[in-house]
Order: sequence, then C-alpha cells, then structure tokens
Amino acid sequence: MKHIALTIGPIVDTLSLGRKTSEVWMASYLFSSFMKKVIRKIKERSDAEFIVPFVDDELLKDKDDGIGMFHDRFILKSKSLTLKEVEEILQEEKDAIAVMVADSIKKDVEKVKAFFTQYLQTYLFETTESFENPIIDISKIMDSIELHTPRLEADEDYMRLFLNRDIILNSTLAKNSFGKKPSFEAIDAIAAQELDSENMDVKNAYKYIAIIYADGDSLGEYIKKQSDVTTVSKKLFEFDKKAAQTIKSYGALPLFIGGDDLIIFAPLLNNGETVFDLLNKLSDDYATALGTTESTLSFGLSITYYKYPLYEALERARDTLFGVAKQYDGKNAVAVSTQKHSGQSFDFCIGKGEEAYETFLELIGNVLNEKTELPHAIHQKLQRYQKLFESIPKDRIESTFENIFNEDIHQDKFKDGLNEIQELMGTLGLKDEAQKKLFSMLSTIKVLRGDR
Repeated sequence: MKHIALTIGPIVDTLSLGRKTSEVWMASYLFSSFMKKVIRKIKERSDAEFIVPFVDDELLKDKDDGIGMFHDRFILKSKSLTLKEVEEILQEEKDAIAVMVADSIKKDVEKVKAFFTQYLQTYLFETTESFENPIIDISKIMDSIELHTPRLEADEDYMRLFLNRDIILNSTLAKNSFGKKPSFEAIDAIAAQELDSENMDVKNAYKYIAIIYADGDSLGEYIKKQSDVTTVSKKLFEFDKKAAQTIKSYGALPLFIGGDDLIIFAPLLNNGETVFDLLNKLSDDYATALGTTESTLSFGLSITYYKYPLYEALERARDTLFGVAKQYDGKNAVAVSTQKHSGQSFDFCIGKGEEAYETFLELIGNVLNEKTELPHAIHQKLQRYQKLFESIPKDRIESTFENIFNEDIHQDKFKDGLNEIQELMGTLGLKDEAQKKLFSMLSTIKVLRGDR
C-alpha cells in the first residue's frame, strides 16, 4: 500500500488577477474544477481510496451551481496506482483547461497548452512509508514541497486574458457548472442585498462589502485523536454542504468552500442580520458537523467601500485571517479590517468565546434595532480621555462616564447606549490596546449603522 498526495497552485496569485465578482469566482473555481476532474479520473481508473477530501459521487458531477468545493490538495492510498498514471491524468486535465481557454479567447491552442502546462503547478508526492496519521504527516511534507514555485516563461499571460467577465460567462466551464450561462451580481449589488428602493432608506452601509476568509483552528490536534482519519474528511464535507446553505440564505456569494476553508463575498446587512451573525452561524455549523469544539473557525473580515480595488480587499481579508486571527491567543477569533471611503481605516481582533465579543454583538443588535442610541462620534470623544481611563480602576468607569457625559441628553436619550459602552469597556479592560480595540469596535458599529 502506498500514499500519493497532490497539491496545486497558484491559487492566491490567480485570485489577485480578478477585478470583478465573476473574475474572482473563476480564478477560484477553475482550480476546484481541475481537482474535481483529476479525482474523478483517478477513481475511474484505479483502486485509489481518498483520505482527503471526502469524495462523494454526487459531488463529482459537472453541474454544481458554481460552488467550488475541492481543496488544492488530496491524499490517497492505493495498491496499484502509479505516479506516472497520475501525471498523465494531470496533463490531460491541464490540456482540457487549455483547450477551453483557447476556445474562449480565440488563441492558438498549442501555445495555450504549453502555457497551462507551466501555469498550473502540480506537486506530487509518493511514499510506501506507514504513517500513524497520514493527513497530518503528509500535509507537512506537502507544505514544504509547494514552497518551490517554478518560474513561468511565456510570451502572453493567457490566464489574465481569460479572466475577463464577458469571456468567463460564455465559457464552457461556467456553462457546464451552472447548467446555463451564469450571471453574477456586481459587488455593489451584493452589498445592497437588503435594499428595496421603494420602502427602505438607502443606508451608507449598503455601499460596503464584506470579504470573509475562514480557516479551521487546531484541526490537526483534533485529527490526531481520531481512530479513523477518513471520518474527519466526511465531517468536513458535511460542514461544507451546510455552510453553502447558510451562506446563500444570508444573501452572500460563496467563492470557495473546501474542507475547513471558506472565501465569501457578503453584504454587511441582510435579512435583519449582520455579517457577524453569518460568522456565528458558520461557527455553529462547523461545531455541529465535527461534533466538537476542539477545533473552531477563525475569520478574517475585510470591510471595504464597493469601489475599493477587489484584489486589495481580498488580500486584506486573507492577511487579516492568517496574520491576525490565526495568531490570536486561543484562536477561535474574528479579525476585522475596515477601509472607509474617506480613507480612514481601523482594525481589531477578538476571540469568539470572550465575554466582550458577546457584549459587542448585543450592542450592535440594540443599536441597529434602535433600542439604544449612541452619541455622535462617541469613539472620538472617548479617545480624548484615553489616558484618563488608563489611570483608573475598573470600578470607577461608571463615575468617570457620569463626569464626562454630564448633559441632560446623556442621561436621557443616550443613557442605555452609554451604559452598554461602559459594559463593553469593562469586559475589554482599560489598557492602551484594549481601548484601541473598543474604539475600532465602535467605529465598526458606526459603519453598520450607515453613518458617513
């Protein structure tokens, strides 16, 4: 019995080429489709048993409503499959993509084939060694192998030429995936999902888009404890199916759902909920599918004005996840990076299990439901007193607020809101970093409320 593993790329670099929703979708979906077809051929031609991902026959059909559910890696075990046979299948599928692209962009097919033979990076690994946990042990090896990125030599960048909205929508890959010529909402339409111009106010929040990256925490530690590692793949597959439903029901666009990884375009507000409600539901879906909270989901959330360059917003979301949320003590975190139309930006990260996170979400709900009101520019006023708050004990927060906010309107119209901010400040703490987190949270609520 041998193990064979494959990882493919360059997904992140290809995503950065997209300038419109459909282009980013295809940049991601093309790799998922490539992996799906490779896996399907390997299953048809060999005795291979896939450890990662879980492979369902229904999932291998061409029509999948445009949801890419195949990760950039597989690990299988087989008695007879050879690397040469896998390499032949890989080349067949590289050529198939090249033929589809050449037909779409009206370029010489042989030149496009030569390009995609190089562009689609495929790293294979084979071993007869026995592993106590092949998912973890082989993944470490693949992580090292895929760091070696070859240099691409080509006269034209056929991938960049292909990633054009009009070309994509008429491609056979897109039509086969959806069963027809697809349509994609533009970023501004996704952002304004909730908007009904006949009876709803046009809030400024409808001009902002949320881009979400998600990744599982401590999944390796959870896998180590399982007697049958293939059951983990099946549980992740169940999560993916449920996540697709959750994302769509919120009015968001799932760009990629594979294992414990997600990429999503979402409105800030929809169906009376916020993007934070979506994150919580996905966290619940993940915990339910795995049947444990030993592994959790962390999120990178980029909030940007709809005209902000899409590739930069994607990069912000990815960096916020892997550079901030995944580094947070205890993980299970939400890291938020907001870039306003005015140029102002602010960031914060918080654990989903922290009391302050629940207090923050409650404050959001009360403000958006108009149960409480906050004074205008409250975060700016609190910033002016930051040093004062740093110097007092927590039990003096209330009296300090009373001294600062001492007008009648503060004790009447804004009383409940100020009390909730006091509670949030108390759960976060009064140190410099904690107060900066508070200011960013209040600024985020301001964006959700639709303030300019």
